Amino acid sequence: MDSGTTTQLITVGATLGGVLLTLLTTTLVEGRKLKATQRAEERKRAAEHATWLRDERVKAYAGLSNAGEEAFQLIRSEFVELAENREEIEARWRERRNELRKAHNQVALFGTEEPRRRGKELWKVARNGVNDILAELDSGETKVRRASLDRVLTGISETGDRFLEACRADVQGTTTDF
Repeated sequence: MDSGTTTQLITVGATLGGVLLTLLTTTLVEGRKLKATQRAEERKRAAEHATWLRDERVKAYAGLSNAGEEAFQLIRSEFVELAENREEIEARWRERRNELRKAHNQVALFGTEEPRRRGKELWKVARNGVNDILAELDSGETKVRRASLDRVLTGISETGDRFLEACRADVQGTTTDF
């Protein structure tokens, strides 16, 4: 082989080596950029999901709180007359009870552990309290006893307060994470 051919082979080999190194470096850099972009997108999606979840929790907590307050108001204002207008008041109670249960289900779906537990307590206290009042009337009482009514209202009020405390702690805890 003559020296001109050798020089050309060395030049071609060096050029191909340079092109190969450039391709490898470009591929490595582009791969890193792609991974960084994917990580940024994942963080953005996670933040959006966390914001959405927090918003859904707030809606669920507000819904159960409102439903509990409506049940409280119905019991306080109309259950005194339960013996006289039982069918009508029971129909309204069934509507409130269903709204309370639906609101509780939303809390169970989106809420954290403590608000779930407190929401279930609120729902059960309202449901069981009214069931006890209705059972008293079924057993022969002619009107709702004030003590029974006060017990139910106090139970709803206290469990409602505990529920709101748990919700407040949850929402304040999640908002400081962002």
